[in-house]
Amino acid sequence: MADIPLWPINVLSPREFAINLAPRSLAGPTSVSGVGQVVSSDAGIWKATYAGIPVTDRQRVLTWRSLSEWAEGRLNPFLLPITNFYQPYAPEWEAAYKTVPHSDQSPFSDRGEYRSRVINVALLSNIPLRGTTANIAIITAHDIQPGQHFSIGGRLYRIRTLQMTGENTATITFRPPAREAVVAGAELEFDQPVCRMRLASDSEMDLPLDYGRWSFPTVNFIEDV
Repeated sequence: MADIPLWPINVLSPREFAINLAPRSLAGPTSVSGVGQVVSSDAGIWKATYAGIPVTDRQRVLTWRSLSEWAEGRLNPFLLPITNFYQPYAPEWEAAYKTVPHSDQSPFSDRGEYRSRVINVALLSNIPLRGTTANIAIITAHDIQPGQHFSIGGRLYRIRTLQMTGENTATITFRPPAREAVVAGAELEFDQPVCRMRLASDSEMDLPLDYGRWSFPTVNFIEDV
């Protein structure tokens, strides 16, 4: 497979965004007394929605069509950017997140610009396949908390618990279970986390254009596992 494309968030920016773990649970029949049992078979897979995407000009329409052709329905995945509004950076670091264009002041083809990396967190321990615990070194980060996201190699995780074990070290648990084994020293991407996902259905990128010119579609994705 060719390199997995990053969804061009600077061109096709959703008005609403949702990313959640879809549980995998099984329930048996309910007894006469009303008691039932629910068993979880896994910690779930990611599902995401980009809603109200403004496809309102020539570039956006053509970009949309090119992404649709890449996807081929549910066949090929994307790397989906995850909102970074709730990540562990201090308010005074905001200037460091400002993007920078090329030397001639032009952006990239997707209207993006160079962006500095600010948060620096690395693994102190290996994570085995399907592991859910990691020891981390916090080199540069403001306030890591449960509920925040990080990614490793295109795989997205959400912190479940955090226990500080030193001034700059901590033990975290996370969900979903590790999709791949990861060795100590690997960096956790907190600045711009992404998730490897496919379209939830073959028709997700159908594009009905008002008067043949614009649209505000919604796209649903599911994790590529």
